[in-house]
Amino acid sequence: MIVLYSRYLFFPGGNPAANFQVPIWHHASNQEALLFTDATGETPADNPVTTDSEGLASFYAPPGNYSAVLAGEQFHIPVDESVSTPVWPGLWIHTQVSSASVWAVAHHFGVTPQVDVLVSGQVVDADVAHPDNEHTTITFGSPTTGVAHLRR
Repeated sequence: MIVLYSRYLFFPGGNPAANFQVPIWHHASNQEALLFTDATGETPADNPVTTDSEGLASFYAPPGNYSAVLAGEQFHIPVDESVSTPVWPGLWIHTQVSSASVWAVAHHFGVTPQVDVLVSGQVVDADVAHPDNEHTTITFGSPTTGVAHLRR
């Protein structure tokens, strides 16, 4: 199911965010949300969303929790709160920039994610553990850097 969401956005001080580009993010994620042009969910829409002349931001998205940041203020954007299933695609990308044998990832999904680990752009095997539904650890035989893609 794809749901229409519309909200007027204002800058601190009360002026409407007219004709302004606002990125829409998955709540508890560092990834921009996949938005659609209509309720069919077949055609992706631009993200960031451009508000209209009165500051109205509108987009179609799967039910779930989203957020937007405008001039340092975060706007919580629940889309059809009656639906409790996780937001699709629910992607968290962890980038390990300093070499470590254990990568600690706080994803806060509330479920055990599927994990793909990439080192130098190649998928590698690693020991992946989930101490709880909010955290994942990835262990290697020696310190390494790379990227982990976690999906709900």
